[in-house]
Amino acid sequence: EAFRRRVRNKMLAVIGIGGPILREMLQRQYEQGIVPVLHEEFTAPNRLSLELSQASLSSSMDSRRSIYSLASFQKRLSMKKRLIMAARKWKGANNDPPPPFSNVEALWTFVGCFLTMLMLLYFSDFIKEQNSQYSLVLGPFGALVTLQYSLTSAPASQPRNVILGQAISISIALCMTYTRLEVNMRRSLGTALCISLMARLGVTHPPAGAAALIFTGGEYTWVHMGIMMAGNVLAILSSAGINNFNVKRQYPTSWGVGYWIKHFCRRKEKEE
Repeated sequence: EAFRRRVRNKMLAVIGIGGPILREMLQRQYEQGIVPVLHEEFTAPNRLSLELSQASLSSSMDSRRSIYSLASFQKRLSMKKRLIMAARKWKGANNDPPPPFSNVEALWTFVGCFLTMLMLLYFSDFIKEQNSQYSLVLGPFGALVTLQYSLTSAPASQPRNVILGQAISISIALCMTYTRLEVNMRRSLGTALCISLMARLGVTHPPAGAAALIFTGGEYTWVHMGIMMAGNVLAILSSAGINNFNVKRQYPTSWGVGYWIKHFCRRKEKEE
């Protein structure tokens, strides 16, 4: 803790010295219609240094209440400068694309996707044999296995995002079916609500957006939601079992329970 404080104080001192230079540079860029955009082109030596740099930068900007904060900068932009900014962003940030998988990793992804989808299809057939009115809505699961076996460590692939994202999206989508909105309006509004709420709560999950679009059509019921949640649990268990046999993979990287415990503890401390 003492080491963190020393490093933080040193970084704040450096930022204090460079403050006037930074303001002059921002003023020059503002006059030219250039918006300063931060690109993640560096690699932090470790998690500690990244947390310290973020904490020091945020505390410094908050304490100075600079007119060059993002909110005030956006308000001061004229339409002409916004157009210039948007045109320049079309060029891209010149970041390299992610590297392709090796043959072994691609084969592992193939086997994982094949076995998981096969299991889900048999599960859907089993449900249909019990009651012909119900089955698993399979569309979102193609996107789910893509995340679980091709982007294993991505936040959107983790169980917390899978379960909460699907629960939120399907619930909202089914509630939208009780409205009297025109079908296209209902599906667009329901999908937009689901995606924005997931983003606000930090549980973004792309297959849940697809599920929202499907369920707002009005062809499915709350029973289908229960079947969908069961299918997602099966997919998580299957992915954890298959991915963790690979020495280069780990799934999940986080169950997300610790986040809620920390958030609850912080709220308790603030109240006290």
